[in-house]
Amino acid sequence: MPARAHLLRQLHLVRRLQAVRGRALPFAGTQRYLLHETSIGDFEGGYTLRTFQRDKQEIIDLFGITIRARKNHGYYIAETEPLLAEHARLLEAVELQEFLRLPVAQHVQPEARRPLGLAHLRLLWAAQARQVVEFQYQKHWEATPEPRTVGPLLLNEFRGRWYVLGMMAWSGYLACFGLDRISELRPTSQPFTPPAGFDAATYYAHAFGITRPDDGQQPSKVVLRFAPTQGHYVLGYPLHASQRVLLQNDTEIQLALTVFDTHDLRMELLSYGPEVEVLAPAALRDWLQEQHAAAGALPALESSVIMNTMELSHLRLLGS
Repeated sequence: MPARAHLLRQLHLVRRLQAVRGRALPFAGTQRYLLHETSIGDFEGGYTLRTFQRDKQEIIDLFGITIRARKNHGYYIAETEPLLAEHARLLEAVELQEFLRLPVAQHVQPEARRPLGLAHLRLLWAAQARQVVEFQYQKHWEATPEPRTVGPLLLNEFRGRWYVLGMMAWSGYLACFGLDRISELRPTSQPFTPPAGFDAATYYAHAFGITRPDDGQQPSKVVLRFAPTQGHYVLGYPLHASQRVLLQNDTEIQLALTVFDTHDLRMELLSYGPEVEVLAPAALRDWLQEQHAAAGALPALESSVIMNTMELSHLRLLGS
């Protein structure tokens, strides 16, 4: 059985036992679930008690979750918390990867344009070890790559692409780099100390995308009014973790976000065209109205040039 499917089986096992909220399940029921109600049955013909016992130990090591036995009743997980978000996403990713290996996958057409740079996810280990790394970085608007010496602080995904936030070794300045534009990555033995007060868990908490102001700016309460069709899409695929519904009826959906007013956010709002209206703050509302008015007053070619210029400005913010 492939290692990926091995991990998939263990993730399914954890999710199944947590779903019954502490109730013990007989091994036979768990076995039947894995083989007939998940994709595991496509990769292996059986699941023995011996394999289950081995999975129990590995699950402790991998996820810190203990599967306990209740005499004459079966197995259960005492923890009531659901599978951690990162583990749930891992389950989805591994399951999709294994599914695409099956014969039926010929009827599936994933997006051809795939993000690059995942080989550099080992930056995560350098971040954990607080070790400086060196690499060549290719900006979109430059002809040749340039060397960078960085202390990696955290990895962040946005729109299917991965980025590393790092502290420049000589200046202490924080910069964000796209993994798909990194080459010749080399770890060093040089340690680094993160900036005072830096917290990887909260750094992007109020950021939309991968940029956030470091000038003391506070996040704003952004109130948006969507037309129903687009609004339902945003309800199903939230713009931000802070998103909450203020009003929902047949004519409009109002949402509130607590985010920084950044270029990333403004480009996102601009992409919705007339389907969204900013109700607050006033400065953001006025900016969006001005952009729509300017685009509407220009011929199509000139409007396209303006949008391309704005996009280039956005890229420059990302490629320090």
